[in-house]
Amino acid sequence: MKNFQFKMQTLLYMSITCIVLISCSSDDDSLGPIADEPDPTVEPLVLDCSIITEAMVLEDRGSGIDYIWPCEVKVRAPLTIEPGVTIAFEQGGGLIIDDYDTRTGALIANGTTSKPIVFTGTNQTPGAWNRIYMDSGDINNILNHCIIEFAGGTNGSLPALSNVNGSKVEVKNTIIRKNKGDGVFVTTSANIDGWQANMIIENQGFPMQIAARKVKFLDGEQTTYADNGNNQIYVNSGSIYNRGYIEDEVDGPVHTWLNPGIPIFIEENIYVRQDRVNERPGHLKIMDGCNIIFAEDYGIQMIHNNTVLEVLGTQENPVNFSGLNGQGSWKGINITQSVSSLNKIENTIISDAGQSHWNWFNQNGGLSLGDQTSQSITLTLNNVQISNSGGCGIVERKIAANSSLNYTNLTFTNNIGNDICEEL
Repeated sequence: MKNFQFKMQTLLYMSITCIVLISCSSDDDSLGPIADEPDPTVEPLVLDCSIITEAMVLEDRGSGIDYIWPCEVKVRAPLTIEPGVTIAFEQGGGLIIDDYDTRTGALIANGTTSKPIVFTGTNQTPGAWNRIYMDSGDINNILNHCIIEFAGGTNGSLPALSNVNGSKVEVKNTIIRKNKGDGVFVTTSANIDGWQANMIIENQGFPMQIAARKVKFLDGEQTTYADNGNNQIYVNSGSIYNRGYIEDEVDGPVHTWLNPGIPIFIEENIYVRQDRVNERPGHLKIMDGCNIIFAEDYGIQMIHNNTVLEVLGTQENPVNFSGLNGQGSWKGINITQSVSSLNKIENTIISDAGQSHWNWFNQNGGLSLGDQTSQSITLTLNNVQISNSGGCGIVERKIAANSSLNYTNLTFTNNIGNDICEEL
């Protein structure tokens, strides 16, 4: 298969080889088996720039670069890339996998450990080509045992792998490296279910920009994020109102954020809310070891009854919330109302909050409880430290008499205001 362009020559070569081997074997049977020949180096095949509208298979042609794509080609049919294939893109080149009219594009790149599939540039420098742009909801989309390198466009504005609109792609055992700009981009409506054991390394921007409601697909420290220009998971959903919603969707209401081994940087308000379609409450669970840094004047707000916030640090690996610029540099956490018995913040450090107050509050705080009118709140705080607040540690506003607030082992340090402030 690797020499499919030279089939007749290969058959002739095999016939001559067989005659020689038969002759030699009569003289000396002690030579043993002949070692496999290495894959031949072949000249790259330059691919056409037309829109792909029929199923296409790219085979492994030998060692080195198998194919050159000089353009950014639109894929509107299944494109299968076999293990061992290396594709080099020229400046401005790349793949756009999309759905158009009745056509559905798909990228099936299923490599192996010994034969990864490589997407690279003809010029081996960051920004040598554009990107892989996933805008297809085909269930067959997969990048497994692949390498995506040297992408990002000339100015680094293009993530090497973009997942947009209603796209779906499984990404696992894949290296995304040495790109100019960010490694991966995931929008609010994209689906990366199946993200597993990847390496996002040596990119000049963030390893990943991801919408808040898609963080739940990340696999924690199974994926490696290292040596990037800004080595943080960048959470920004792209909303013009700087809002990231946590609400019910495909996999149910629980959004679990695992510790990715690097900080999570959030530049928007995170709203845990009731789903706008089925009215089921959102549920955000932040697991031990997460280090969450907020940009200025952003925070987390629980805005509907029965929504759930679980922050589950451990004594060995607490959850850390902090601001980008020290004391009073982010807004904090606000629970407006919720009587769920699951609401819990434990083994957690909340520092640098209280930059400004939430709606209807008069005072800033690291943790603000309540709303405009009297509301019921159920919440357990256990082994929580609130420090460096630009206002109070905790602000309680119009808490209903039937609320259940259980505080155990709270510590307040270096806050500008009082430990607990009450607003009637």
